[in-house]
Amino acid sequence: MSLQHQYRPLNPRLGTHYAIFASAFTALLLVLALLEQLGGRKLWLSHAMIGLPLVMYLGVAGLTRTLDIHEFFCVSRRIPPVFGGLALAVTAIGGVGLFTLTGCLLLIGFDALALALGWIAGFALAAILFVPYLRKAGAYTLPGFFRLRFHSPLLGAAAALLLLPPVVMLLAAELRIGAFVTSLFASLSFELAVICGAGAIIATLIIGGLRSLTWTQSVQYLVVLSGLLLPLIVVSVQETNLPLPQLTYGGLLERMSNNELALGTSLSTPPPMLGGLPGERPEAATKPFLQAFGALTKSDFVMLLVCVLAGTAAMPSLLLRAGSATNAQQARRLMGWGTLFLGLFLVTAPAYAVFAKYLTLEQIVGTSVADLPGWVNGLRNAGLADISDSNGDGVISAAELLISRDGVALSLPIIAGMPFILVVLTATAGIAATLAAGAAHAYTAGGAISDDLYHGVLHRTATPGRRLVIARLAMVLIVIVAAWCATAFDYDILRMAIAALSLTGAAFFPALLLSIWWKGATEWGVLAAMLAGAVVAAAHMYLQLSGSGFLWPGINGLLAAILGIPAGLIAGIAVSLSTPKPSPEILQLADDMRDPSGEALFDRAMRLAPVRNTPELPVSEQPTPRAPENTDVTS
Repeated sequence: MSLQHQYRPLNPRLGTHYAIFASAFTALLLVLALLEQLGGRKLWLSHAMIGLPLVMYLGVAGLTRTLDIHEFFCVSRRIPPVFGGLALAVTAIGGVGLFTLTGCLLLIGFDALALALGWIAGFALAAILFVPYLRKAGAYTLPGFFRLRFHSPLLGAAAALLLLPPVVMLLAAELRIGAFVTSLFASLSFELAVICGAGAIIATLIIGGLRSLTWTQSVQYLVVLSGLLLPLIVVSVQETNLPLPQLTYGGLLERMSNNELALGTSLSTPPPMLGGLPGERPEAATKPFLQAFGALTKSDFVMLLVCVLAGTAAMPSLLLRAGSATNAQQARRLMGWGTLFLGLFLVTAPAYAVFAKYLTLEQIVGTSVADLPGWVNGLRNAGLADISDSNGDGVISAAELLISRDGVALSLPIIAGMPFILVVLTATAGIAATLAAGAAHAYTAGGAISDDLYHGVLHRTATPGRRLVIARLAMVLIVIVAAWCATAFDYDILRMAIAALSLTGAAFFPALLLSIWWKGATEWGVLAAMLAGAVVAAAHMYLQLSGSGFLWPGINGLLAAILGIPAGLIAGIAVSLSTPKPSPEILQLADDMRDPSGEALFDRAMRLAPVRNTPELPVSEQPTPRAPENTDVTS
């Protein structure tokens, strides 16, 4: 009997619980909308719209608390694919994706599809190449997979150390964009907003680990979806008379192109090395929306797509979800649902950008400076846009219309003249996405430190209770470090996220390919693949940032995975061929892992360890007693 069968089945009333949350959130939105119509103060309305959902998230986390190590690290492998897909999608989107992708689509149009295509292709590639086999292995973390695959605590520790920098970078980017949005609608400074976001992430994680994170992320995706779709559907009905914005915005493209010409836009020539990628400060949308390769060169477009693809496919924060599915088949379904939910966002973001740009141009073109609409001052005061007649001719040109990349998602309901509560609803969606993705990255780092560094190397006989304590302390430490980075340094969140994905892809994509698809890969070969990919990518980034040059001219430092991935593959193959062949036990483990049917290797080892008492088993495969639980909402 497999280990997972020892755990209680999933609560059949789980759908009812989520229906209750959805009803409560809908009721909150309707009540606040009514209070706004009755003259309620905007500050109190925004505080309630942002704060009460946060209380709901923490309530869900509290109700799913656990002291059981198997629940804490893999939710006893019983997450239904739909709910796992919700958690996957919101982890991939995050606040960075929600705000930067919509802004990039508005500012550079077609060329921003490199990001969207990389995201969705990375999901599909992970589902095909990695996820079923990671689920068959069954380790708690991605470094734990390498440790299990080669019976090597050294390899697991190396992978854990390599994942920490990109994970902290992603977490810092999420905290920064979340604090920016929160400070706009709540009476909080940027620094205090970072602290509040960090505290919410810590409170979610230390209560129940992956268990509380999964169920909280599922409800946060519902908030993200409602915050995006509701304002967009309202605008779509106003402009097209149909509530299907993803299918109807095509009819506005011709009119928008005519307005672009009237505003003075013209075909542009892309600067090299990602020079046309929008920054965080407001800038002019001088590139026509439909022009291909007007902001990014063809080579930069392809390289950016590949880096995002590889980083997404090998992202530890996403791949650890494989272990929470019931079996390999369910893991495939989980990835399928995740791809569907991510795809829903990726087809919604272009519609969001088109409607925002169309309404902006419709109200600006042909309007004198004195007759500019009232929302211009509101966006200018918030730092989301800037419109000025710098040449004094009384007409606004394309170069004089500056739009903030990260403010497009917030600008649409303002430009459309919607009630204030819908503007705050969009902000609440962004904050929910930020908390969901940030908590996933913090959990990933904390889990790797506890399971692969502390338990795998430093204290091989640690008790389950001690491991949970270390995991919680590690998560708190990681969040504090990321919060400090968010307040102490000035960086562009989109570029930070791309750099993190590039490092992740360079370090782990070649190692995963070799570990899963080549029986001849050795422990030292996979270690060489990880180190070579990470070192080459990091060196290329450092050389550009320091102004010292490039490892390969013409490739932006953010796209260092283009160099790191082939370097990792070459190093991994060369070292594997030059080191002793794997033992028969390792070869048999590789064969068992590629057969997705049957019991997880991790679970089987835990079940058989007391009988076999074999010292060569990885430390992570030692059996752990189950602790009693008093509260179990989901089981």
